Amino acid sequence: MKRSRRKPKKPHPTFPLTAHPNGQWCKKILGKLHFFGVWAAPDTAHQNYLRIAEDLHAGRDPSPAATGELTIKEMGNQFLMHQMQRVETGQIGTRWFEDCRRVVRHFARSVGTARPVTSLNADDFLQYRRLIAKQGIGGNKALGVHGITHTVVAIQTMFKWAVQAGIIEQLPRFGVAFAKPSAADVRRSRAERERRAGKRLFTAEQIRSLLAAARPELKAAIFLGINGGFGNTDCSALPVAAVDLKGGVIDFERPKTAVRRVVPLWPETIDAIQIALDGLMPKAATPAARELVFRSERGFPLVRQIVRREGDEIKKVTYIDRLSDWFDALLKELKLKRFGLGFYSLRHTFRTWADEAGDQHAIHRIMGHSIPGMSGVYIEEISIERLRRVVNVVRSRLWPQDETAGEQLRVATG
Repeated sequence: MKRSRRKPKKPHPTFPLTAHPNGQWCKKILGKLHFFGVWAAPDTAHQNYLRIAEDLHAGRDPSPAATGELTIKEMGNQFLMHQMQRVETGQIGTRWFEDCRRVVRHFARSVGTARPVTSLNADDFLQYRRLIAKQGIGGNKALGVHGITHTVVAIQTMFKWAVQAGIIEQLPRFGVAFAKPSAADVRRSRAERERRAGKRLFTAEQIRSLLAAARPELKAAIFLGINGGFGNTDCSALPVAAVDLKGGVIDFERPKTAVRRVVPLWPETIDAIQIALDGLMPKAATPAARELVFRSERGFPLVRQIVRREGDEIKKVTYIDRLSDWFDALLKELKLKRFGLGFYSLRHTFRTWADEAGDQHAIHRIMGHSIPGMSGVYIEEISIERLRRVVNVVRSRLWPQDETAGEQLRVATG
């Protein structure tokens, strides 16, 4: 009688495959038994399993092995390497890179990392858009219109880059459904959010209460938010050299857009910045932080990213915003906190109130926005008087009964 072969043990406890009596390593997936290689080559069998595991567990037919075609995973990795190089040269921020990384990896896992790029069709993109609309990237929260927009843009950008870089010959057929939400969708989403939580605006009374309760450095930041539409990163990156307290003006390039902004300062804003600068600031943790108006408790910029690398690859980006933390704590203390309301809402409030001045180009210059159209090409200067007129309109909304503000407004408007 012929003695049967003894099945080998698993090479290690976490090995995902089981030895089958026919001499191969196998695994039952979704009720069906699949074979991946002979007993004598467990490492090769393991690699064969990993290459098509995502497709099998998702119920898809795996792509043929060793086709020589560019896979989704390979294209995604090359795209992320390109984006990482752009981070190194300052063309994009680490936060946008992290967003791209999360989207690209989620997309690859969803459609199959081992699939050839050329096998993608409109139905794949349709199913993926439905997935993120229902489950999001993390799998437990649907994306809103802005999240869907960022995701669609990131994926389409990857494929367009691949064509321009000569990695693929042509764009896949995205289909009509794999598109950014329409303008109507955005309007409906905004209206629904406002019905649920209100507009992203402060009242004058709320801002006055925030100023009265804030400690010196936060008070200065709040004044910059309502005096000149400063956002979180604007405050964090503001260098001392850009602030002319004697002249009562800030003149520097906005970090996000690299567009020059000129902000005439109210007397109250000048006083608040001076008090913050004269106070006991934490010792700068870096040479760059030494040049800034604001620092965190540990001496870093208020807004920063911590990048974890493995070799040359960025593995994770952690976003820290101490200004938001301080401001949200103050909102909660004053019982003003609600969904969608944060420090950046001061910028929304400034822009809304400033609109009453009726000088759009001056508002753009104060907020650090490019002047649109050909006007942006030909306008070389906007007078400080026009800029002061705008900020004084906003000041009159904050202190409507203040006679001094009214007098300044009348002088500015002639």
